[in-house]
Amino acid sequence: MYNIGILQLTQNLDDAVHGFKSEIAQLGIQTEFHYLNADGNIDQLPGLANQLAEKKVDLIFACSTPAATAAVKLIANIPVVFTPVFDPIGANLVHSLAEPGGKATGVAGMVKAEDKMLFISRLLPTATTVGILYHTKDTNSMVEVANFRKVVHPTIRLVEIAIENSEDLSNLPDILPSGLDALFLPIGRIVEENFATIVYYTDTIGVPIIASHTPNISDGALGGLVANHYQLGKECAVKAEMILHGREVKTIPVDIVKSPEILLNQFTAENLDISLPEDLLQEAAEIFQ
Repeated sequence: MYNIGILQLTQNLDDAVHGFKSEIAQLGIQTEFHYLNADGNIDQLPGLANQLAEKKVDLIFACSTPAATAAVKLIANIPVVFTPVFDPIGANLVHSLAEPGGKATGVAGMVKAEDKMLFISRLLPTATTVGILYHTKDTNSMVEVANFRKVVHPTIRLVEIAIENSEDLSNLPDILPSGLDALFLPIGRIVEENFATIVYYTDTIGVPIIASHTPNISDGALGGLVANHYQLGKECAVKAEMILHGREVKTIPVDIVKSPEILLNQFTAENLDISLPEDLLQEAAEIFQ
């Protein structure tokens, strides 16, 4: 019987936990889970991680970058498997994706920028000018913007729109340039949490939003190509099995999202008088009405 600690930042990551526990059961690993959730309070995570260490767990499954960071900083040498951490190298959780080198590995929640760009071009085939709205103090946003800068698309021109704090979003009418065909929102907490403000204004000027945060799509974005957290949790369970069976954590590569899923919002499409492409409708994992 193994003891596995689960350290979770918010209930928004429940699907990852469900996928992890389901796959652990499928793999036939006899396990007692010790589950702790910070309910969004990042400051509580180090204390919760210590509680798991005191239970002498064999491994910690950490959901979110702050949870993984708290688990890795434990003095006790407890292996850590994380998801959906967007930038595990930038968060100092691993030395490299191929060779983590420490006591953590996992599956990053990053969807490749080139895949997202292709999705945008398929969703809005006539779009030529797409804004990318990001927070300059959010490391995840900065990583995603940097990735997008490397993508060369034959017809789409990206226009960077930077904000320095959440209050800047109340000035969107002055910030957004004219002539946008769409607005892309990269991963980033400030933009995600203030989505209602953003979509309120973009709807009034008829500009569709392509989001990276799943709840933003059901809340009014036109669509998104996103990681399936349940699947990420399942893939993390496979890495956990390797560790419990004796493989060194530092030798287990970090994976990134292999099969992102398409989410669409039919109500938003109709509201903006946009016809969703039939092929995307066929491929979509979920279509919000």
